[in-house]
Amino acid sequence: MRVTVLRGISGSGKSTWAKQQGVPVFSTDQFFMIDGEYRYDATRIGEYHSRNLRAFLEALWRSEPWIIVDNTNICAWEYSPYVLAGQAFGYETELVTFLCSPETSLARKALIPAEQLFRISEQLVEETRNMPRRFRNMHRTIITDERLKDG
Repeated sequence: MRVTVLRGISGSGKSTWAKQQGVPVFSTDQFFMIDGEYRYDATRIGEYHSRNLRAFLEALWRSEPWIIVDNTNICAWEYSPYVLAGQAFGYETELVTFLCSPETSLARKALIPAEQLFRISEQLVEETRNMPRRFRNMHRTIITDERLKDG
């Protein structure tokens, strides 16, 4: 049994990758979808994150063989509840960071202002560099931006 917790900025390819796996995917973004349109409402973010975590925990309880968490999960406090719960239920747990430049992300989809996306991208790099030791051995990176593969 496996839990895969995805990390990355908006537009980095997390959701595309997750959908291709054909397994249950838990994403807070699903709660912002109204009539097929993404409508972000900052006043609901806490509620929706709680609902997503609860649905994830129910999947663990049902012993789903593979579960994916598809949130930005920039900081350890964001992804650690999923990682620790997966481990507590006996799942092999992995963290997968999707690396993508903000420029490429904005070309793919522009859900948040460019300035904010650049700040989040820098934070992701810094948080990954300073990832708590307990999570490093379960972490891997997928580069989804051709420009980053060359460098």
